Amino acid sequence: MDTLLSYIPSGEQGLLPYYLFLVGIVSVGNSLQNLTTLHYTRRIYNGLFVPNHAVLREEAKSKKSPEDSIHKLIPASTTGKDTEKAQDQVTPLAARLFGTWTMLAGFIRMYAAHDVGNRALYQLALITHVVAAVHFISELTVYKTLRLTGPQLFPLFAGTGGSLWMALQYSHYVQ
Repeated sequence: MDTLLSYIPSGEQGLLPYYLFLVGIVSVGNSLQNLTTLHYTRRIYNGLFVPNHAVLREEAKSKKSPEDSIHKLIPASTTGKDTEKAQDQVTPLAARLFGTWTMLAGFIRMYAAHDVGNRALYQLALITHVVAAVHFISELTVYKTLRLTGPQLFPLFAGTGGSLWMALQYSHYVQ
């Protein structure tokens, strides 16, 4: 039991180290899940998209390849003719890339939890939260691949809440 407890951060530093350790563990678990199944990732992201004909016409006029456009697809409607042509954007490659990033973020957060006063580790952990927050907010508002339902709330809250909490507590932990 003592060996297991040695992995948990000390309680002398307040709640932030526990939070960082917990989201680090969850991140690593999410990474492993991304390597084995697309099921949970599909619950977070609205993966069904259809071609954006406006972009296809615009790109054709400018002689650019529509395949290179980040706006070449738009969310598919859940009913009607879109469902037949819909493409799933949650691919094995996307899941592995997301899992790799999430594992890296998780390890940084766990290391920061054990040395929360270390300026470099604290800043790296804060950056992982900011990047996650920007990712999830942009997927929700710009790219429309995220719906606000149960499974989406945890990563959205962890990214934005963790960013705010760490930014507000920076001078308390880093001297």
